[in-house]
Amino acid sequence: MRYCGVVPLGARHLQLVVVEEVRDPDPPIRLMASFFEPGSGAELATQLRLWEGELVVALGAPAQSEAGERSCDVMLTDLGVAPARPSLELGALMSELSGLERFAAEEEGAGVVGEGAYETAPLVETNADGVFCALQNRRLPARRHPLGIQMRISELEAEEVLDDGGDLWQRRIEELEAAAAALCAHRYAVGHASWLGGPDGAIVLPGSTPPERFETRGVVAPVERLPLAGS
Repeated sequence: MRYCGVVPLGARHLQLVVVEEVRDPDPPIRLMASFFEPGSGAELATQLRLWEGELVVALGAPAQSEAGERSCDVMLTDLGVAPARPSLELGALMSELSGLERFAAEEEGAGVVGEGAYETAPLVETNADGVFCALQNRRLPARRHPLGIQMRISELEAEEVLDDGGDLWQRRIEELEAAAAALCAHRYAVGHASWLGGPDGAIVLPGSTPPERFETRGVVAPVERLPLAGS
């Protein structure tokens, strides 16, 4: 089984990362990650169709057609995570993958993903920052912050995500986020994920219970900043 994560890379491209289980006689299960060149929605769809029937796909943003305030975006904001911007190319990808059933919520709220849900709905929406926060149960520094990058890489390493083609420290932030989405696809498939949202859209995050508001205290140590002379 291939667990795929897709996130927008600029306005015209998408980033694909695929993880596969590497089972050794002794735990833990490791996840070998393969990083692909960026491409359009149509190009990624061609690649994903090669694995049809043997894949789970987590999309790291909504499609452009889903722009607007959805219940899942409101709930994500209440947790302390900014919703991802809608992507035109993700919409193109979803159109190409219209044969794949998408995970949906029947009513507004939050809950635990049922065992085997991926068998009938192998396509889900997630949020990369939400994945990292759910794994640590706290907010992370922004992706532009050096500590934010370090914590994201450390979390992927702690979850046994291995870079098949180099070193995670050599990857772009979008590649790290796509790896997080792929990790979420794996957690969804093994029945260790929750959802939040409603019939207008649902977001899947790792964890056996729906998250509460993520802690923000102590994420970044306080540092001194001197006042400007004219302030």
